[in-house]
Amino acid sequence: MKRAVNLLLVAVSLLLVVGITGCQPQIPEIPCSIEVTSPGHWEGLNGNETYEITWNWVGPTNEEVNIFLMGYTEDEIELGTMLIASNVLGVNGSYIWGPNFGESIFGNFGGGENWPWWFRIKIEVVGNEEVYGISDLFAVQWEPDW
Repeated sequence: MKRAVNLLLVAVSLLLVVGITGCQPQIPEIPCSIEVTSPGHWEGLNGNETYEITWNWVGPTNEEVNIFLMGYTEDEIELGTMLIASNVLGVNGSYIWGPNFGESIFGNFGGGENWPWWFRIKIEVVGNEEVYGISDLFAVQWEPDW
């Protein structure tokens, strides 16, 4: 019983340290973590609509994240990165991308042969590039309306 109480006190202390200090380096180090949950593996997105990007967040409630789109060739060679959104609260666990998010992809990468074959979402803590999560590969189809 005494051991269980001690373990509980240690766990509560760690939670307080995370809540007070955030994702900053500390001893012992208690990093935030981000797991991108959607888009999922090989998912196909319609760039003419909206899409909810989601993630699991472990960390303080006041940390903000930047959301990036990374483009890849058919052979998974990175072509480039574009910012989707900045300073989003990490604890929110989701971001609505769009409407017509394909237009911003076109503006960044171009169309035709320049349009990436695959994509990934990268979410990283603002000011701490070492804490991030990356989605599985997915595709985006888009038809311009002009």
